[in-house]
Amino acid sequence: MVHDSASQVADAFIATVHEQVTGADPQADLLALGHAFVGQRTQFPEHFAMMQQIMAEVQHFPASVIDTWQQAGPLRVQHEVARRLEQLTEAGLLRIEDPALGTLHFIALVSSEISVRPYGSPPLSPARMRDCVTRAVDTFLHGYGTARGTK
Repeated sequence: MVHDSASQVADAFIATVHEQVTGADPQADLLALGHAFVGQRTQFPEHFAMMQQIMAEVQHFPASVIDTWQQAGPLRVQHEVARRLEQLTEAGLLRIEDPALGTLHFIALVSSEISVRPYGSPPLSPARMRDCVTRAVDTFLHGYGTARGTK
C-alpha cells in the first residue's frame, strides 16, 4: 500500500514535470517544478495524511517499509528535481556546483513557507501557494541564477 501510493504520487509529479519543464527558461521551469512539488499535497491528500501517520509512528515500522516508501516516492521526486536542475546548469542558466545540495535547497525553499505553519492552520489558498512558490523561486535564482538565466 505504501509503495503503490508513493509510486502514484511520484509518477504524477514526473509526468507533470515532463509536460511543463522545457529547459529553456529557468524561472518558468523552476516555477513549474515548484508548483508540481507543492501541488502533490493537494492532489494526493490521503497519501500525505498516511505519511504523517507513518512518520509519527516511524519507530514502530520496519526499516524496510520506510526504505520502500523512500525509494518509490520521495527519492524519485528528488532525483527528477536534481535532473532538471542539472539540465539548467549544463545549459548555463543556473550555477549549481553541488546538484544534491542545490536540490535540497530548492525543495526546502518551495516547501517551507507552505509546510512550516502552526498546527491546525487552515490550508493556503491556491493564490497564496502560488505566491509562496514564486518567492521561493526568486530566492533560489538569487542564489543560483546566472546573468544568462535571468531576464
